[in-house]
Amino acid sequence: GMPPKPFSGMFTVVDLYESKMSEYDSSFAFVPIEELQRVRGMIDPTTNIASVSAIQIRLKDEANLTACREKLRARFPANVVPYHVQSWKDMQGPLLAAVQMETTLLNILLFLIIFVAGFGILATFYMIVVEKTRDIGILKSLGASSSGIMSIFLGYGMSLCTVGTGVGIVIGLVFVAYINQIADIVSVLTGQEVFNPEFYYFTEIPTIVSPIMVALVALGAISIAILAAVLPALRAARLHPVEALRYE
Repeated sequence: GMPPKPFSGMFTVVDLYESKMSEYDSSFAFVPIEELQRVRGMIDPTTNIASVSAIQIRLKDEANLTACREKLRARFPANVVPYHVQSWKDMQGPLLAAVQMETTLLNILLFLIIFVAGFGILATFYMIVVEKTRDIGILKSLGASSSGIMSIFLGYGMSLCTVGTGVGIVIGLVFVAYINQIADIVSVLTGQEVFNPEFYYFTEIPTIVSPIMVALVALGAISIAILAAVLPALRAARLHPVEALRYE
């Protein structure tokens, strides 16, 4: 029933700790819990029982966070005991939602870029078919089948997309591996910090390489490139040798 008032205490700094999370490093200090309870008046003078305001539980990496939270809530229901059980995902909900939205938008932009590249391949192959009309006519007049002509262009498209996808994956993985060094170079060249820890909560850019995502991107790029090569290959296969050589 007493109004709150500030307390002060004298502590000796014995060491420094960095968690690599600027949000925590800028606001947390670790002190002996008994001394902190005494300063904050959290020890009952009659029973000498000390209290705490929160208990943090660290789980193993393979533990199911949601299942553990629900078990604790079932053991300590909010309508019976004055405890509020929540996970770190619940506490960082808005931030995680924003990150998930950014990830989704980046994936959409990535596949849009791949689609644009696919249209570029489509236009390039059409130009090749137009330029090689005379050669296609000669091959057909010598007995080349339509399926053979089509397989030439499809094989060229497959080789082009396979080499391009492989080179892109290698460049992307190297970029991810040295992204922090690249960010430092860009910061020096531009004079502005690319990755500010005060905004992003991390001292360096965190990266995770997902083999499944890499495989999906590679498969999508190859599929789109092959589909872009199908229409020009069909046009080349349907060319009649007489029509192809009429104006040559």
